[in-house]
Amino acid sequence: MRSPTITAIISAVLATASIPAVFAQRQPSTTEINIDKNCRPNQQLPQLERYTIFFRNEFTTNGQKYWFYSARYQDGGVVLCISKPNFDQPKHLNQPKIQANFIDKIVRDTKNQTAFIVTVREGNGLDTPMTNYGLDFKNVDRPKLTSLSLLQQRGTLKDGDPSLPNGSFYREHSFQGNANQSITIDLKSRSFEHFITLIAPSDNKIVDIKAVRVNKRESQITVKLPSNGTYKIVVQGLDRTSKGSYTLSINSNQL
Repeated sequence: MRSPTITAIISAVLATASIPAVFAQRQPSTTEINIDKNCRPNQQLPQLERYTIFFRNEFTTNGQKYWFYSARYQDGGVVLCISKPNFDQPKHLNQPKIQANFIDKIVRDTKNQTAFIVTVREGNGLDTPMTNYGLDFKNVDRPKLTSLSLLQQRGTLKDGDPSLPNGSFYREHSFQGNANQSITIDLKSRSFEHFITLIAPSDNKIVDIKAVRVNKRESQITVKLPSNGTYKIVVQGLDRTSKGSYTLSINSNQL
C-alpha cells in the first residue's frame, strides 16, 4: 500500500503537468540615479566611481520620513543607504553580512512598515543558496538585521534513493512553518529537470503547487501556509534519468 506522502507526490506530478511556466522576474531598475560610495547623488561620476540605484523607498518612523535606497556597482557589489527625503543627510549602512554577497531584490515587508526584505544570493552561479533577510528601521540609528531562512539544503538525487512508479527518484526535506506565513521555495540544479511538491502537516495533503520551471532546472514556489507545524518539501526528478546535485532554499517573506 502506498503511503500518504507517495500518493501526494503522484497527485502533484499530475497537477503540475498542466501548470504554465511563469518566472519570477528580477526586480527592474528604478530611475537611473548614480551615487558615490558615501551615498551622495552625483550624475557626473566616472564609471569606475559610480553606483546606480536599483531600489528606493520611503518609510516613516517616530514621525520622521526617511529614504532607504541601494545602488549597485558594475561588478555586482552594492551599497545600502539611508537619508531623509531628497537625499538629505545621506548615510552609508554597514551590513557586511548581506553586502558581501549578491542582492537579488529588496521589497517592503507587508507586515511591518519600517522593515524591508532583502533577498541575497550567497555566491555566484546557478546553484547558490538564496537567503531572505529582514532589515528593520524602527531605530534608524541601529537597524536590525534578521535571517529569515527556514531551510538551506544541498542534496543529491542518485541511484538507490526512493523512487516513484515511473522510476523517478525523490528526496524529502522538512521545515517548521506558521499559519498565514508567506514563504518562497527556490530549487536550483545544474543536473536535472524536476518537480517540487509542498505537503501540509495535516493528513499529508498538498497545500499548493505552483512549480515554475526556468530552463527546466530552476523552480520557485511562493505560498501562504495554512497552519502551524512541520511541512514536507519533496524534490523529484522528471524521470529515471534525472539525477545529480541541487540546492534547496526556503525563506520567509516577512519578519
